[in-house]
This record gives sequence, structure tokens and C-alpha cells, in this order.
Amino acid sequence: MREPRMTARSEMGSAASNARLTEPASAGHQPCMRNTFALLTLAFVVLGCGETSEDTNVVGGAGGAGASTMSGPSGPGSGAGSVGGEAQGGDTAAGGAAEPPPPNPCIVDGTCPPGEWVNVTPAGMDPGLFEPSLEYGAGSIVRDPVRPNAMYVAGSSAGLWKSDDYGNTFTQLNENVPEAARGVLITVAGTTPPTIWIAGHLVVFKSIDDGATFQEIPVDVDLYSLILDPYDDDHLLSGLHEVDGVAESIDGGETWALVGGSGFPSGGVSWYPFFIDTGDAATTRDKWIAIPQNGGGAVMTDDGGATWVSPNGLEGLNHAHGNARIHQDGQSLFVAGEGPDGWGVYRSTNLGGSWSRVETSGGTVSMVWGTEKNIYSMWAWACAACDLGSTLKSSPLPGDSWSAMDSGGLHMGPNSIVVSSDGTHNVFVGMMWAQGLWRYIEP
Repeated sequence: MREPRMTARSEMGSAASNARLTEPASAGHQPCMRNTFALLTLAFVVLGCGETSEDTNVVGGAGGAGASTMSGPSGPGSGAGSVGGEAQGGDTAAGGAAEPPPPNPCIVDGTCPPGEWVNVTPAGMDPGLFEPSLEYGAGSIVRDPVRPNAMYVAGSSAGLWKSDDYGNTFTQLNENVPEAARGVLITVAGTTPPTIWIAGHLVVFKSIDDGATFQEIPVDVDLYSLILDPYDDDHLLSGLHEVDGVAESIDGGETWALVGGSGFPSGGVSWYPFFIDTGDAATTRDKWIAIPQNGGGAVMTDDGGATWVSPNGLEGLNHAHGNARIHQDGQSLFVAGEGPDGWGVYRSTNLGGSWSRVETSGGTVSMVWGTEKNIYSMWAWACAACDLGSTLKSSPLPGDSWSAMDSGGLHMGPNSIVVSSDGTHNVFVGMMWAQGLWRYIEP
């Protein structure tokens, strides 16, 4: 296994600024930018770029016979996909695939009535009631950005799981994936086959064959919140667990550099960075919002982290312990947390230029997601089998009129939640910490 070294992009204004992260990419490995034109014309486009190092560890999956494979994978391709969607922690209600999405089996057979939360935790994915290493749940959930029926769960000793039916059922793909502190530890690119990244303690596992085998990439810090550029499958961001800072990779996770130039605030930890989709690949690449915990405050950058500003109306906003998410609806952005006017949902109608609190009914909320019809918020906190109360609220877009919803037995709120659509119904599936996986069909 090769020894990791740092690739410094810009000087970080924090104690973590001089940490060495990973070895620089070889001269022959160049980042692969998604062909934007192909997004409009092809369902899936593979642009193949890069090669993995010969000294890479490849970890075999559980497979049908439990055998491990040591074949060396080639570098990632780039698949056409939906823009600004689930791969980066925001959401697009309609999957983004060129062909109609496959039928949702529970809608077909009438077993998932709209408006009800249903526990879909599979047998074998212990939600933390019996296994101490899973007391915070089985990890986090993300969605394939081009296949609306496909969802993945990973980030714990429970392994990597996949659903191909909108979260109705899950199958374990690989039991040999890392365990780590429960941020959002997994992201997926809509390549063919899908590319998967899973962060563990001082390591990133990367698969280019939909989880059958993994390349093991050592890093010097605990990545905490993997986020994928909606236009470039080689461009990722992450915050660091219980440490101040944001890290970036431009070569598909092979190397990572700390970013954080002028204006990046000190004091926050466990940052969640997100790309803001401007509708243009070049400007989206450099436009981010980053939300901390326990100090600092939410900041934005338009130049890939060289300079940062605290947005007007969002000064000092922090996310709750372990939970953060944004929702984007065109020019409108939504975040939830404790901001300058207290706990609530904050909205910008100009891509983050200015913000105001729109959910003001009282109580704490920390997660936000939405569809083309409604915006939702819920209280959540990283906790092992705690009863935290539900506090689930919603509003029709544009988000001016909020009311309480029935949480249907939920008492923890999501570590992470995905939004998808079968073409007719919007589907939410959330990892509700140690309470397991729950699904909701929007009425």
C-alpha cells in the first residue's frame, strides 16, 4: 500500500490546514469532465478517463459465494445524469434518466399507501438494537443520480446495501466496507456500471463495478460528508469529522486537498459542503455552500474555496449534530439549522445571495428536503437509540406556509434522506439513525 501525501490547493485558515492527506495523482491521470452536450442526448455516456495505480488494494464483495476478487479495476468513467441531484445531497424529484423510470412495485401491488411512513429496514441490516457497533444505525443513504429506482446504504459494519425498487427491498452487495463516524459517508455517480465511494476511518473505498470490488485509498483524515459534483464525476467534496475544514478531490477520490482561503471561519467542525447548481458546469464547479457544527457559521464561495463569505441572513448558521442537507429548486435554496434568527428553515431565492427564515413556527429542525410540490423539514440529531421527538413539518412551495405532519412512529429523524420518483409518485427513503430505513410516498 502506498504512503499518503498531501496535495495542497490553498492555505487553510484552521488547525487542520497543514495536514497531509493523500498522494498526488500521477502525471498520466487527468480529471475527466462530463460532456455537457451528452447530458441532453444520451441516457448514459461513458467517457473513460484515468487508470488506477498498480499498488492499489482491491477488496472483494460478499458476492453470491462470498469469494473475494483481487483483479485490478480500471479508472472511472463519466456517466450522463441528472443535474444538481441526489449524488450531492440535494435532490431532484424526477430521477433524470432519459428513459421512463421502471414501475414502483409497491404502488403496483398497493402495499405502500401514500402519506404513510413505512419501516423498510431489511432483515440482516441491524438498526443498532443488538449490535454495539451499529448503535448509531447502518450508515447513510444516497440515490443513483440517473437511475431513480436505485438507492445505496453504507457507512457501518452492516456493509453496502442496494435497492433497485425505490427502497422497497434491499440486498447486501458487499460486507467488506469500512465503518466510520456517521456523517454521509457514501456517494454514487451515474456511470455504467455505477461508481461508488465510501469513506471510512483514514480510508476511502472506491468501486467502479457497482460494489462488487473496491479500491482502497488511504487518507490522513476522517472524511465525513462525501458530495459529488453534479457535472463532473471526478470532482468530490467532503467535510472532516470533528475537525475544522473542507477537503476536495478532482481525480475521482485518488487524492484530496484541504481548501479554505480568505474568509473561511474558524471554530466549526464536521462541515457539510454542497455544490450549488447554477445550470452551468464551470460555475457550479466553484460555487459551494459549507455548513459547520459547534461554531463558525455557514459560508459560501464562488471560486472553489479561494475566498469565502458569510451570506446575508445566514450568519452563524450551524447544523445539528451529525445532520445537514440542502434542497435546491431552481434559483431557490433551502437549509435548516440554528441561524441568526434561531432554529428553522432558511431560504434564498437568488442562489444564496441573501437569506431569510421562512419556517418560524417554533421548535428545532435540522434536515430539509423537497419535491416539485412541497418542502419538508424534520428534527434529527446523531444519537444512539434516543427518542428525540419527531417535529416533522411541510409547506407547499415556495415555502411560505408551514404546518405539522404526522411522523407515523418516527422518533429520531434522518441521518440522511433521498428523494426519487417513479414518474408518478415522489418517494422518500430516510436512514433514521438507529431506527432504521423508512419510506414515504408523497400523496
